[in-house]
Amino acid sequence: MKKILHWLDANLEEFILVIFLIAMTLIMGIQVLCRYVLGMSLSWSEELTRYLFIWSGFLSVSYCTKKCLSIKIEQFVAIFPRRGKAIFKVINHTFELVFFVYMIPFAWSYMMSSVHSGQLSPACGIPMYYVQAAPLVAFILVAFRVLQRWIIEFRVARGENVFDPAHPERNIPESFIQANSNEEEH
Repeated sequence: MKKILHWLDANLEEFILVIFLIAMTLIMGIQVLCRYVLGMSLSWSEELTRYLFIWSGFLSVSYCTKKCLSIKIEQFVAIFPRRGKAIFKVINHTFELVFFVYMIPFAWSYMMSSVHSGQLSPACGIPMYYVQAAPLVAFILVAFRVLQRWIIEFRVARGENVFDPAHPERNIPESFIQANSNEEEH
């Protein structure tokens, strides 16, 4: 069970995003084939691709949070030593965590409005709450990933040697030694 949880922690978003990308590519490839070779169009393909794209967009926020891929002002943070950077990131992650936890009830309300309305998608007949659950699932995953990043950066700020999956360059003994020597210099 521990091995499965570790694999999910390391690969969940990436695995789902790859599956969705493959599905979107296949569906649109079949649509192009049907339209230009067979002379007929599929009514459901564009709708399903759109819904997969919506889910991919929301899940990518969690993936980017886990991998520390976002638009940042790195030049400003780069002037600080390792622990200073970590303190700055702890503050940043605190704001992110508050924001995404704040958004969860609104995403829940958004999804539940669709559940109560019983709305179905026009071409596929899919209940729309499957599509409108994307923000809720993504905000919960992002809050979890931000909390993981917060814990890592908090431990780095305290001066601990921490394994950081998003920054492999931090995980070698030399980086720990260098980080500790940087603290003595500043």
